[in-house]
Amino acid sequence: MTNTQWDFLTGDPDKDRRNVGILLDSVEELYGPRSLEDLMRRAVDRAIRVTGAERGMLLLESGGALRTAVVREAGGADLPLTERYSQTVVKKVWSSGEASLTLDTADQHHVSVSDSILALRLLSVMGVPMPIKGGSLGVLYVDSTAKVKEFSQSDFSVFQALGGLVALAVENARLLDEKQEQERLKRELLAAQHVQQRLLPTDLPQPEGYDLAGLGLPCEETSGDYYDVIPFGDERMALVVGDVSGHGLGPAMLMASTRALLHSALRPGANTSEVLSAVNAFLVRDMPDEAFMSLFLGSLDPRTRELQYVSAGHNPPLLLNTDGSLEELTRTGPVLGIVADASYGLSEPRSLTPGQVLMLYTDGIFEAHDAAGKMYGEERLQSSFARHASGGTPAREVIDGVMADLKAFVGDHPFDDDVTCLVVRAC
Repeated sequence: MTNTQWDFLTGDPDKDRRNVGILLDSVEELYGPRSLEDLMRRAVDRAIRVTGAERGMLLLESGGALRTAVVREAGGADLPLTERYSQTVVKKVWSSGEASLTLDTADQHHVSVSDSILALRLLSVMGVPMPIKGGSLGVLYVDSTAKVKEFSQSDFSVFQALGGLVALAVENARLLDEKQEQERLKRELLAAQHVQQRLLPTDLPQPEGYDLAGLGLPCEETSGDYYDVIPFGDERMALVVGDVSGHGLGPAMLMASTRALLHSALRPGANTSEVLSAVNAFLVRDMPDEAFMSLFLGSLDPRTRELQYVSAGHNPPLLLNTDGSLEELTRTGPVLGIVADASYGLSEPRSLTPGQVLMLYTDGIFEAHDAAGKMYGEERLQSSFARHASGGTPAREVIDGVMADLKAFVGDHPFDDDVTCLVVRAC
């Protein structure tokens, strides 16, 4: 902002007293608590009043260009945002950052006034920049037919000062609106987080002969990860871990929908392969482009101690055997939400007998990075799990040990993705 923005004092005590009074009144009117839209209307109305103009406009920068934000007439009414104006004056002010006072004889075809008025008098136009630190918000503009009002140098000086006041008031209002919007979004995200946390199981079912524990840590307010243990109603228990690509509110909503589908579909006698195919059909229809979901759905029968599963592109769960060896449970089909007629095979039944420990998890664990950018990796995860799961350690302590190793590796670096795991120990 140049010093001339505020050079409105003339040396004439009466004029200077009037001009200072106008600007003080403007400060009082423009800097009260009000919405951005109300402020911009008041600013244009004030510009019209102090200059005696017929029309006023406020044009704001948007994407490197100017857009008309408010157009008002002297009577205090809104005019269409499509009203024409002196583009020559506005472009000059915007490009140079300097105020302009002109009788716009060269650009009459851009001005929305009748031919009869133009024939009587030329149009008087003023435009001033609205400077802020580091640039300009836009242009404050007034015009009038000379028959009604031809602007004076005194009008011009006060108008320049008013442009600076309006700029600061509009910028403050915009920042306040942004802050309020951020606070609103934060409240909504916290509400969504609360709802999602209530969707996760708090007390996992503990079928006879098994010890289960789970953990879900979102890297933002909400998570695209999901774990669950769902009774079929026929003695079987569904073991579920899923991961929607990305993280945040959108994936969280898709995960909540998937949870509802699973709880509805997992009934006595349900075939997990068919259930997963139905979930895939839903996600193919409703999932955004380039998004997808991986999901492991296991069926554990405590009576027979048999586990069967379907895995839709999910990273292989780890199974620690009684001899200390580790197995990975392979995928049986592609990720969900991509291929409409995808097939999801059912694994062969396998025993889950005393001493064995199964861990289902999402890739947020092994893809975590430390401050130097080094990834935790699958080998560290496998080693950590094998160490903590051996010797009859309870499922909750297995998770605590694995997470302690992970946090020791990443240090103060935040998780890059949601972290979720479910541990099942056969007792």
